[in-house]
Amino acid sequence: MGLFAETFDELLDSIDTPLVSRFENGVIYEMNLVTRVIQISGYDYHVSPAFGEDVTEISLLGTSAGALELLSVGMKVEVEYLDLERARVAIVIKALDQNLEVEF
Repeated sequence: MGLFAETFDELLDSIDTPLVSRFENGVIYEMNLVTRVIQISGYDYHVSPAFGEDVTEISLLGTSAGALELLSVGMKVEVEYLDLERARVAIVIKALDQNLEVEF
């Protein structure tokens, strides 16, 4: 995983123009619960703290509930994110059916 000195909140605060969110399907390769950075198919995504103003929505398959700690390496997910060029900020992460084909 790449090293980022900025937190999720600092990255959001740095946005000074409206951004359009993007979507990507992929596989979780690495997770760091301390820095709250998750690597999905080669890209690092910053995930929000569990509580706060702007919280990354995380849901497991078949439910609207979830948490970063409930995701695991190897899971297939869809991530909605903001691309800040220097970092990607996850807005929504949804677990996908493990039988779905996604790019690694």
